[in-house]
Amino acid sequence: MERILKLWSFTGLISLAAALTTIFVCWHLNPWFDFWKDAFSDFGVPKACCPWLYNYGLMASAFFLSIYSLFILGASKGRLESFASGLLFTASIFLALIGVFPGGTRPHTFVSTWFFFQAFMGLAVLGIALFVGGYARGLIVALLAGLAPILAVLVDLMVGWPSAAVAEAAGILIIGVSVLIVTIHYTSRMRNEPT
Repeated sequence: MERILKLWSFTGLISLAAALTTIFVCWHLNPWFDFWKDAFSDFGVPKACCPWLYNYGLMASAFFLSIYSLFILGASKGRLESFASGLLFTASIFLALIGVFPGGTRPHTFVSTWFFFQAFMGLAVLGIALFVGGYARGLIVALLAGLAPILAVLVDLMVGWPSAAVAEAAGILIIGVSVLIVTIHYTSRMRNEPT
């Protein structure tokens, strides 16, 4: 059982790897893509090469993120961690919906924006829960994820993002670093407190 829990704890990183692999493969298949002008969601529109690859890739990433959120629920030691798990589960639904409603469809902007907002909110709450539980690394996660939306709006107001892809890459980086820190936390906690 302990081995299964350890494997389960890495599903957040698997989700991240699935999303990044999808983006890099689609980028390779679509040489017209300009990081400084386009959005990653352009890989999922009909004019792109293999739009299904991008859309299903995001759905696969969402599947692993939902499993990760359930891992956090199972490993939680309090209501705040459990609440964060629910927020991350909701984020996974919106990530899947980006694939269901690709660029150019009416709900796309809402579901893609809400995915990032929900992921930042879930990670910020999780960071606070870990910090309140006595783990200093939780503060790093809370600050990274909590300040991300504010900094994104400030950058947009002050200088503007050069492209949606640049803004998305910054968001993915913050989510990725936060998930890595959270995964390290849970795997070390399992090592120190065997179930």
